[in-house]
Amino acid sequence: MRRLRLFAALVAALTISLAVAVGCGGGGGGGEGEDTGGGEGGGAEQEAALVLDVGGLGDQSFNDSAFAGLEEADAEFSTGTEYLESSAPTDYVNNLTQLAESGYNPVFAIGFLMTDAVTEVAPQFPDTNFAIVDSVVPDTENVASLTFRDEEGGYLAGVVAGGMTQEDTEFTTSDEQVVGFLGGQESDLIGTFQAGYEAGVESVCPDCEVIVQYAGTTPEAFNDPARGNEISLQQINDGADVIYHASGATGAGLFEAASGEGVFAIGTDSDQAASAPDAPILTSAIKGVDSGVFQTIEAQQNGEFPGGEVQDLGLAEGGYELAPFGDYDDQVPQEVKDQVEEATQGIIDGDIEVPDTPQ
Repeated sequence: MRRLRLFAALVAALTISLAVAVGCGGGGGGGEGEDTGGGEGGGAEQEAALVLDVGGLGDQSFNDSAFAGLEEADAEFSTGTEYLESSAPTDYVNNLTQLAESGYNPVFAIGFLMTDAVTEVAPQFPDTNFAIVDSVVPDTENVASLTFRDEEGGYLAGVVAGGMTQEDTEFTTSDEQVVGFLGGQESDLIGTFQAGYEAGVESVCPDCEVIVQYAGTTPEAFNDPARGNEISLQQINDGADVIYHASGATGAGLFEAASGEGVFAIGTDSDQAASAPDAPILTSAIKGVDSGVFQTIEAQQNGEFPGGEVQDLGLAEGGYELAPFGDYDDQVPQEVKDQVEEATQGIIDGDIEVPDTPQ
């Protein structure tokens, strides 16, 4: 697994008071047979833990990527693989508190929906370090904020979609020039994915139509494959032959629809073709959540936890990359591959400014 040196430039050094982990009670933590660092007698120092967002482990997306970073840290530093799942937003405060009281350090909040919970809990445990992904908790010295320029990953996905919908391939036809976007919870954060995607499509296919639909307005919209399938089938019926999603576990519904109807899907957060090999997933906009988790733990191990810092990560910082085309590489024209390369370099060089709000 790659290790993006996200915190190489950080020089913040904090005095870290570490407790001995005594394990986490309650549902959702760890897996059967896993070394969670819990149990009678406690665990090793500097054990880390995650509070996963709705969708939980097995979402083939955001949560799984975070857990992969925790597993990598455990392999290198023996920090354990403890996690608690959140079935609803009402679980956030309790889960964060439970891990902090049990001595885990650092404690990760995986998802912007936990912003208020971290803001509430972190000051109560000044000797515990926290990190939140996809949000900023300001003015809190024991919280590291990891944000990603999702619009840049969305832009590359849009370049692929806009290029491929103009090609006659196994899954696309040049007659329609319609592509889709499936969002999870309607929110400013997912809006950045949409904004980048629409801009990327327009950059290579100004006449393309982009159909945009969201699964809902509550956090449950990230864990509703049935709704994802319904939306995807509707977009396909309206002519979309490439659909990009930013919807967590809801995206499984897209993959089912794409398989049944013979269109391309574009994944998000992780290389989703690897976790859903039977689905026609053309590529994925990979978000470096795993590397962010690993590097935060590594920084803590070195006594350099980036508390109070905000890491804003895009293509230039290695926070995003596009997954290989894999089994469909021979169906992607060289022109489309060149467009992706040019867009990537243009964003890194600052020649392309990607919007972060939908037009």
